[in-house]
Amino acid sequence: MPGRKARRKLIKKQQRKRRRQKHAKERDKLEEEAENQRLMQPEYQKWSQEQEEMQEFQRLADERERQLAEESWLRREATAQRQFQMDEAKKRQEQEEVERLQREQAKERAEREERQRKQREEETRKAAKAAAEFDAMMESMDEYLNNPRIEKPPSHLLRVMETHPEERACEFFSRTNCCRYGHACTFNHRRPMLGRILLIRHFFNHSMLQKRCTHKEYASAEEHLELTEQDLRHDYDEFFNDVVEELRKFGTIVNFRTVRNTLEHLRGHVFVEYTNERSALRAFTNLQGRYYASKRLNVEFSNLRTWRGAVCGLSLTRKCPKGNDCGYLHLFGNPNNLFNTELEYTSGPRSERRSSQTPTAKTPSWDEHSEHGRNWRWSASPEVELENSKDLGNRGRDLKNNQQRNHHSRSRSDRSSVRSKREHSSSGSSHDDRRSKRHHHHHNSTTPDHQHNHCQ
Repeated sequence: MPGRKARRKLIKKQQRKRRRQKHAKERDKLEEEAENQRLMQPEYQKWSQEQEEMQEFQRLADERERQLAEESWLRREATAQRQFQMDEAKKRQEQEEVERLQREQAKERAEREERQRKQREEETRKAAKAAAEFDAMMESMDEYLNNPRIEKPPSHLLRVMETHPEERACEFFSRTNCCRYGHACTFNHRRPMLGRILLIRHFFNHSMLQKRCTHKEYASAEEHLELTEQDLRHDYDEFFNDVVEELRKFGTIVNFRTVRNTLEHLRGHVFVEYTNERSALRAFTNLQGRYYASKRLNVEFSNLRTWRGAVCGLSLTRKCPKGNDCGYLHLFGNPNNLFNTELEYTSGPRSERRSSQTPTAKTPSWDEHSEHGRNWRWSASPEVELENSKDLGNRGRDLKNNQQRNHHSRSRSDRSSVRSKREHSSSGSSHDDRRSKRHHHHHNSTTPDHQHNHCQ
């Protein structure tokens, strides 16, 4: 039974297959006949021809577009090739330029190194020559300083050093040995290697010589709380007595003049004139490397031609309109008018100078101790010696107590003077107005040339 069912099932399957094949053949035959009938129709033939023409036209258009694209690509390629060649040529040119510049720089560097080598050799030669000249000059100075039989200094010690020999002389430096521009001045500064006058720059240092701008908050402060001219005078007298005692050890002093101008390039300068060059040289060599009040001294020789040309003439009568801001020298008056000779020529004949003998004894030095003890201001270094620290502390406390007592007494006297001034202010106002008008008229009628007329 199972075999019969399977056989019947297979037979039915083959029958269905034959029926489907037959039906497919009939359908293909009908479709072929319908297609043949459709092809035989004139409308279809016309449409088919149009389609073929359109396809051909599209093919030609595509071919033409492809050809144009190819031509455009060829043009771009040619342009790119030309640009590439131009870039390559530019790169080669730039590379050649860089190599040329490198060769030039290497050549310039070699030339510069050669110049620097020659310059170093020249500087070494000049330094050796200058050192030899300096040694010879020091030997000559030492011989002139220690040999009393040599009356006049050697001629090579009387040379004058110049900063700009090709330029004209700086007028202010020639008159005062001071210039506001210092080493930056473009004019010629002439400095002597040896002279009778020493210039110690910024030797006297005081707060009243500084330019002070009073703050508006303290503008109404009482006068006795500020330093006065009397304080400046007292401090300068103390400075004078302290310094002259040391400077007189090297020879006889003719002039000792301290500048009281407030300008930076003039403030606190001290001119010391000796009777001869030997005394000035002795002072110069002993003051080199010295410290005064913990400040190193700046000592040099001066070639002032006349005191008349350096000192402001109007300052002698206190009528200088610029006050202590003047460009010419305003001087302190020394105590008891010591070492203040008349304003005369500094370079006159020896017979016209004050006759005095230079001390022939051994030159005192700051290394030696006097019978009163060593002065704390003069030292070989800015530090105060340890052995004198206790004495300095005691003297500092005594000085502080004295200053406090003087300050209290001065404050009482200043308050009494202020009260008396206020009482007489109304009566003296008209007189002050008349004085100020006459003073204003005097300055307006004086030309700048007359304002600095130096004691004709």
